[in-house]
This record gives sequence, structure tokens and C-alpha cells, in this order.
Amino acid sequence: MSTAYLSAQPNENFIAHGGRVNSQGCHNDKKNSSYHCHTKNSLKDKLDSNKKNVIIESCYDGDTCTTREGEKIRLACIDTAELRGPKAQPNKGQAARDYLNNLIAGKEVFIKRITKDRYGRTVAELSINGKNIQKTMVKSGYANIYSKYAYQCSWSR
Repeated sequence: MSTAYLSAQPNENFIAHGGRVNSQGCHNDKKNSSYHCHTKNSLKDKLDSNKKNVIIESCYDGDTCTTREGEKIRLACIDTAELRGPKAQPNKGQAARDYLNNLIAGKEVFIKRITKDRYGRTVAELSINGKNIQKTMVKSGYANIYSKYAYQCSWSR
């Protein structure tokens, strides 16, 4: 059973929609392989979502980075050791973070946005010079495939 989502802003057209949206009115469009929002800022959101290259400022840990524009990126389909908290493995977490920073910090990367997570971060695949960063992290032993979300990345299924 599918429920249509109807959205309208003043002076805008109605949007009929058959997919589920998150709390921000956004979702993945599987037909067009894109992520978009049905909000008053949907044009801006759509333009931001279609941006294909970003410069990574730094990576906080082995699976979370920030762009020069301040966009928080959660690397899709992988999980790395935590730096803090009850399940923390600080030495492994620092090694993963340092490896990731050496790969992409200060560099322009290709971004394939997938969705937003519950913290508002963009979940995305990153690549540099045609090399998938998440796949590299797994092959190098710094990350594991996050089985719960592996369906989001074709290489991790």
C-alpha cells in the first residue's frame, strides 16, 4: 500500500509523491538515483544534493568528515572503531581517523549523496581519482562493512 505525499508552498505547484519522507521532508528517489527534499528550501536542497565535488576539511573519526562548506558527511556502508563512549576502542579509532584524513583531508572528492541520518548528517559515498574511499577503508582493515546499511552501496552487498 502506498500513500501519496502532497506538499505546497505559496506560489508553488503541488507535488504528488508516493514515497516515504524523513522528518525533514526528504527522501531517496530510487528512479533518479538522487536525494531530495519537499520543503520550502527544496530548490536549494536539490541544488546542494546535485553538487558532485566537495573539499573535505577534516575527518572527526574514521567514518565522519566535514566539508569546507560545513556539511557533515557520514561515510555510507562502513563502520569504524569509536573514539569515545562505552564501546570505544580509542587506538583503533584514532588509526582509522588518521588514515582517512591522510586519504582525503584538504582534497577535492567526488560525493554521491544517499540520504540524511537521524543526526542531520549527509550519508554519502566518497571517491577520489575514481577510488572508492569506503572500499579502501575496508580493504585496508580500518573499517568494516556496516551490514545494516550495506544495501546502500553496490560494492558492499
